[in-house]
Amino acid sequence: MKLEKLKFTYSIGKSNSEKVYKIFHVFKEGIKELEKSYRDEVTHSIFNAEAGQQFLDHKKKTLYIGLGSKEGFTIRKLAKIYIKLGNQLSKWTKPVIEINADKELSKLVSNVDFLYHLCTSLEIGATEIDSLSKAYKDRKASGAKIFFNLKSKKPETLEEALEKAKVASIYTNTTRYIQHLPANHFSPEEFVAISKEIAKENKLKITVFDEDRLKKENFNGILSVCQGSDKKAKMIILEYNPAGTKSKEKIALVGKGLTFDAGGISLKPSGEMHEMKYDMSGAATVINAIGAIASLGLKVPVIAAIGVAENMPDASAIKPGDVYTAYNGVTVEVQNTDAEGRLVLGDVLAYVCEKYKPDYLLDFATLTGAVIIALGHEAAGVMCNDEILMDKLEKASAKSEDRIWRLPLWEEYGEDLKSDIADVRNITGGRAAGTISAARFLAKFVSKDVKWAHVDIAGTAWRSKASGTQCSGPTGYGIRLLLELVSEFEKK
Repeated sequence: MKLEKLKFTYSIGKSNSEKVYKIFHVFKEGIKELEKSYRDEVTHSIFNAEAGQQFLDHKKKTLYIGLGSKEGFTIRKLAKIYIKLGNQLSKWTKPVIEINADKELSKLVSNVDFLYHLCTSLEIGATEIDSLSKAYKDRKASGAKIFFNLKSKKPETLEEALEKAKVASIYTNTTRYIQHLPANHFSPEEFVAISKEIAKENKLKITVFDEDRLKKENFNGILSVCQGSDKKAKMIILEYNPAGTKSKEKIALVGKGLTFDAGGISLKPSGEMHEMKYDMSGAATVINAIGAIASLGLKVPVIAAIGVAENMPDASAIKPGDVYTAYNGVTVEVQNTDAEGRLVLGDVLAYVCEKYKPDYLLDFATLTGAVIIALGHEAAGVMCNDEILMDKLEKASAKSEDRIWRLPLWEEYGEDLKSDIADVRNITGGRAAGTISAARFLAKFVSKDVKWAHVDIAGTAWRSKASGTQCSGPTGYGIRLLLELVSEFEKK
C-alpha cells in the first residue's frame, strides 16, 4: 500500500509554452469590463460571472471563471470552484495552465492563501476515489502543468506555500483513499501496512501492538470491541522526533480506527451500514497527519497512536451489560455495544498519557451521530480543557479552512454515565448532548495535567456534497488543520 501521488506538476511564474491556457477570474462587479471584449456573450448571459461559471475562449486560449459578487466572497468559495476545475483538468491531455490572481481578487485573498488553497483544491478534485473500478485502472494521468503567475515581496513564502500545499495534498488524498476502501480491502492488517509505509517514507519510529501484547498489557477496551470479529485488533504508534527541535512541548495525536462497525450485538440498521467503513477516519487522519508534519520537517515532537479493530456481532461478541477493566484500571459497563469507539479510544488515551506524558493531546474520531445533528457536515465538534490549545486550534482552523466549533465539556454532562455496578457506563441512557457525554467518558482516560482536545469528525470525515475546501465523499478532514496547528506550536 502506497501513498497517493500528485496528479499535476506545479510551478510559480509565467508559462512560456505556446499551448498555455490562461485563467482569469471575474467578479459580477467586473462584468462590464469583460463586455468590451465579449459583448454578445455577456449581453445574452452566456457568461455573467456567476460563482463557478466558466467561459472558454479557445482562440485566445483563455478561461474566465466567475466568482459571483465581491460581497460575501471567501477563499472557501474559490476552493470549491477549483475542486471542480481539478476534476475537469484531470480529463484533459497534457494541458498547460497559467492561473492568474487578478487585481480585484488579490485585494480579498493573499497570494500565499490563493496558491495554497488552489493547489490543494486542484489535487483533491483531480483525485478519483473509485479505486476498485476498471475505469480507475484504465485511467491515464493528464500530465497537466500548472503555473501560478504570482508575485511576492518575499518569493520564498510562495515556495513554502506551494511545498506545504503539495504535502497537504498527498496526505489528504491518501487519507481519502483509505477511508473509501471497504472493510474486505482495508482491515487492521492493512492499517499496519499503510502505517509502515508512512513511517518508512518519513523515517518515523513505528511500534505495533498485536493481540497477544494487547492482552498481556490489559488493553481490554480495544479487545472487547473486536471479540465478535475474526480480524485481530492492533494498536499502532508512530513517533516523530525532529533534530534541532524548537519546541520543548510534545504533542500526541490519537485516532479511532474501526475498519468496520456493524454495532456488535447492538446491531445498526442495515440501510446505511455500508457507510461504517468510514469509522476508521480518525485513525486515518492522525497517521497521515504525522506523515505530513514529518515530511515538512516541522520542529515539534509528535506521537500518533491509533486503536484499530472491527466491531461485529458473534457468539463471542461483548454483550450489553458486560463489564471490562480498561487499561488504566477503570471498570466499564457496556450498555450499548454500538458505543464502541470510546472503548478503543479510552485504552489508547490512557496508554499515551502514561507512556509519553504529552503536553498536548488531541484525539480524532467519528464518534457520535449526535455531532451531525448539532453541526451538520460543516464543522467538527471540539471539546477542550485548555484555553491555549483551543486558541491555537481556532487559529489553525481559520487558516486551514478545516472548520471546528467548540462545545462545552462541563462535568455535569458526565453525571449520567454513572453505573450501578462499575465505575462508569459507556452511554448515558438518553439522547441529550450525546457528543458531549461521549467526551466526558473519554475524559476518564486522560491524565488531569494533560491539555486535551477531543475532535468529533463524524460530520466532516465524509459528506454527500462538496462544500468549501471539502469535496464530496471522503474528505481527508483534519490533515490541513493539524499541519497548521503544529505550525502554531513551532512559532513559540
